[in-house]
Amino acid sequence: MHNVSAQNVNPRPPFWFRLSIIGGNLIQLAGTAFGVWVMYLAGKVVSGALLRVVLVILGWLVTYLSCHSLAHWLVGRLVGIRFRGYGVRGTDHPEELGAVLRAVLTRLPMFTAITDKDSMEKAGPLARALMFGAGETSTIASVILAGLYAWHSHMPGGLAWVIVPILMSIDAVISTSRMPRGDYAKARRALRGDL
Repeated sequence: MHNVSAQNVNPRPPFWFRLSIIGGNLIQLAGTAFGVWVMYLAGKVVSGALLRVVLVILGWLVTYLSCHSLAHWLVGRLVGIRFRGYGVRGTDHPEELGAVLRAVLTRLPMFTAITDKDSMEKAGPLARALMFGAGETSTIASVILAGLYAWHSHMPGGLAWVIVPILMSIDAVISTSRMPRGDYAKARRALRGDL
C-alpha cells in the first residue's frame, strides 16, 4: 500500500488499474453498503438455509474487500495525510501466503490506497501508525461484526459464525504484525520512526 522501508522484500504486483480518490471512495462506499445490505437480507430470509449462508458470505466478502483501503484513507485524512488515488490488484504480498490463500487473494480485486509521498514524510509517527493500522482494524471489525450478525440472525452453523471470525482475526493480527508489508508491522515501525 505504501512505501516500505528498505527491506529485502519482493516487488509488489502491478496494479490492474487505478482510480481517483473520489472514484475509489464511491466504489468502496457502495461496496460496503451493498455488502451490509446483502448480509441484512440474509438475516431476514426466512427459508432456504443454503441461500442464507451464501448471501451472508457474499455480503461479508464484498464488505471485506471494500472497507480496508477506505479506512486507510479516512483515518489518514483525519490525521492530515493526503492520498494520490487508489490502485486495484490482488494482494500485494503473495509471497507471504500459503498456496491456497495465494491462489485466492491474488485474484480478488483489492484496493490499495496510494499516499502522497511528501504528506507521509511530514506526518508524525503517530499519524502514520494510525493510518497504517486503520485498514487491518477495519477488516477485523467487519469480519467479527458479520459473524456476530450471522449468529444473532440464527444462520445455520450457530456459534461457528462467531468463533471462526475471532480465530481469523487473531491470525490476521499476528500475521500482519510479522510480515514486512503487514499493516500492523508498518504501524509499529512508524511509531518507532523506522518508516
